[in-house]
Amino acid sequence: ASAKHITAVIPYYGYSRQDRKVKRESIAAADIALLLEEMGVDRVMCMDLHNDSLRGFFAPHIPVEHLMPVPVAAAYFHEELCLAEPPPEWKPTSDTDVYYPKVTIVAGHEGQVGRAEHFRTVLQRLSGKDIDFAFISKNRVRDKEGLYNADLIGTVKGHHCIIVDDIVNTGTTLKSNVNKLHELGAASIFAWSTHGVFGPTSDAPEIIQEIQALDYLLISNS
Repeated sequence: ASAKHITAVIPYYGYSRQDRKVKRESIAAADIALLLEEMGVDRVMCMDLHNDSLRGFFAPHIPVEHLMPVPVAAAYFHEELCLAEPPPEWKPTSDTDVYYPKVTIVAGHEGQVGRAEHFRTVLQRLSGKDIDFAFISKNRVRDKEGLYNADLIGTVKGHHCIIVDDIVNTGTTLKSNVNKLHELGAASIFAWSTHGVFGPTSDAPEIIQEIQALDYLLISNS
C-alpha cells in the first residue's frame, strides 16, 4: 500500500485471445487492463502478447513493455541446426564452407506471419544463410465447429521446418499443421511456442506426444 511505483510483470496475459467484440460479450482483454489500472499499476511488462494492439487497452499514462522471446528461441534452433549431419552428396564450396541444412520457418496460421517473419530474420542473421518462409492458411469447414482445412503457402519439401505460434492450448492445430507438412515432404518438423497453456480440460500433452512426425515442441516457461 505504501509503494511509490507498481510494475505488473505478466509473462502470460490471460484472456489475450478475447481482444475483440463477439456478439454481446465484453472484451475480456480490455477488462483485465481496466482491473490493473484500478489496482494502481503504473507500468506493465508482458511477454509475447497474442495481439500487439492489446497495449492500447491501457490508459496512456501506463506504459506497456512488450518483450519478445523470439531471439532466444531462434538462437536455440540455430545451435541445433548447426549440429545437423550433411547428406553424402553435399560438397563444401570452399575451405570455410560449413554445412547448414535447408530450413523453412512456417507460420502456424495467418495471424502468426509477423511473429514467424521475426523468427526468420533472426535465424538468417545468426546463420548467414537464406531461410525460406511459409505459412498455413486455415479455412473453417462449413457447419463443423472447430474443424479447419489447412493449406500451405510456400515450399517445405526436403526442408527442416520450424512451426512458429504464440500459444499451444489443445494441440489440435499443431497436430493438423505437422501432418500437413509431413504430407508435403518436410525432412523434419519442429515447433516453437511462447506459451504452453495446455488447458486443464484438454488432452494437449497426450495429443502432442502422439504426433509421430513432430521431432519436438519447444516452449518457454511463461
